[in-house]
Amino acid sequence: MITSKDVRNKRFEKAAFGYKQEEIDEFLSQLEAELDEMERERQEANGKIQVLADKVREYMRDEDALKDALLGAQKQGHQVINDANEKAEQIIAAAQAKAAELEDEAVRQHEEAMEKNRAEIAKEKEALIEAQQQVADFKKSLFDMYKSHLELISSMPETFEEASGAEPQTAEEIAAAVTAELE
Repeated sequence: MITSKDVRNKRFEKAAFGYKQEEIDEFLSQLEAELDEMERERQEANGKIQVLADKVREYMRDEDALKDALLGAQKQGHQVINDANEKAEQIIAAAQAKAAELEDEAVRQHEEAMEKNRAEIAKEKEALIEAQQQVADFKKSLFDMYKSHLELISSMPETFEEASGAEPQTAEEIAAAVTAELE
């Protein structure tokens, strides 16, 4: 590759019928300037390329780090999901056990209450039977008392003449006789 330095240092021999030296020198100067500019641009481009290559390497390292971080995050996410699912299953199992326990307790309390109610109903039935028996006994004694009263009333004389043939009785004697009959 020809550089501007090569152009600057190049010397041509003078010939009798050749090109004008000034035009050649001017052309070489322009060529040197353009080659200098191209060399400078090439160096700038190489510098930019180097910077870009460094950036690409940095981005590749960042990409690897991001991939690692993403994989780590995915693993952690899966772990969190698995842990959450296990925790949820434990909570559900505990809730179901608690619900079963509460249901069993409710059934037990219901059975106890039903047994207590049955006992109270039986007691009340016995009390009812006893009350019915007392009513029947009262009714019978009342009926017997009415019967004896009717008999006493029937045995009383209907007229004064019928009573005169019997021994005269005082009201006290009659009350004593009725009382004795009732007892």
